[in-house]
Amino acid sequence: MKLIIAARALFIVILIVVTWLILTPDVRETEPGMDIARWIARTLFGDADLGDKVAHFLAFASLGAAAALGRLKIAQSGALMVAALAAYGGALEIGQMLGGVRDAELADALADAAGAGAGYPAIVFALGFAAARVRQ
Repeated sequence: MKLIIAARALFIVILIVVTWLILTPDVRETEPGMDIARWIARTLFGDADLGDKVAHFLAFASLGAAAALGRLKIAQSGALMVAALAAYGGALEIGQMLGGVRDAELADALADAAGAGAGYPAIVFALGFAAARVRQ
């Protein structure tokens, strides 16, 4: 039970940080954290310019993983939780557009959705696998 509460608290912290990083009007404030994402993009895809998409994917994979670890669901459905996270990513992109300083990108929203769609089921699978191992 303590792990679930801690995971839910972590989800809230990640949600706040991700929201701030995506909506912050001064891109220079988020620039130092992009080095790792650029390195991953360069390593995996040969193109450091995809670092922004990697960062979006990792941010929402983290949200999805924390949500799954915290057993967060919408109407008893993990799939709806993933859909809600994907929709939130899209809403944040619209928020960027309305802010007038940063540009909204469909590719960012798709990376958000892919991250949530990867992070949540990965943890559900890992928890199921661990539970099956304990029962043996």
